[in-house]
Amino acid sequence: MATAFTDKEKEVIRKKLQKAAKECLQRYGVRKTTVDKMVEMVDISKGSFYNFYSSKEMLFFTVLEEYQIDIMNRLAEKLEQENQINANQFVHLLYNFYQDFRYSFVFTIFRNHEMELLIRKLPKEVITTHQLLDDRMAEKIVSRINIRESVSVEIVSALFRTIAMSILHIEEIGEKQFDAVLKLLIQGIVGQIIEEDNGERGN
Repeated sequence: MATAFTDKEKEVIRKKLQKAAKECLQRYGVRKTTVDKMVEMVDISKGSFYNFYSSKEMLFFTVLEEYQIDIMNRLAEKLEQENQINANQFVHLLYNFYQDFRYSFVFTIFRNHEMELLIRKLPKEVITTHQLLDDRMAEKIVSRINIRESVSVEIVSALFRTIAMSILHIEEIGEKQFDAVLKLLIQGIVGQIIEEDNGERGN
């Protein structure tokens, strides 16, 4: 029988499980991380784990989603701090955030080609809700920049995913050239979605 926890204990355990999930994902990936390993790190029983998450995949997806929300909120906050952001400033912000992604625990999942494996084991409604979240987060960013009228929020959301997907092909693109290519890719995309006066454009 699983141990009964107070609300405060539940919150502490939930945070510990999420921390353990991040560490395991970065070190082992989806396939090699087990519930047994994570409950050992958190010092709870396996039965107790299922009081918090229905599967290891749901735990992984939760930490992935929270990472995405956090990084998009930080980007939105950065944009909010600027009175009027131009294309070059936006390129710089996006470049730094995508570099953060490149060295995060999330990237390990993409590099190991495990995202599809993870998604296949999640309920369909969870994926649908997440796709709506993608668009809402993109809308939050778009509301803080001068976007072209012809560009929809859904297109911006898809463009953000396109930039992220390019990071999966560092070896094919070339390790030495990748940073320059990433910046050029972001510059090209930003140039197509931001409306600004010609006088504001720079190198």
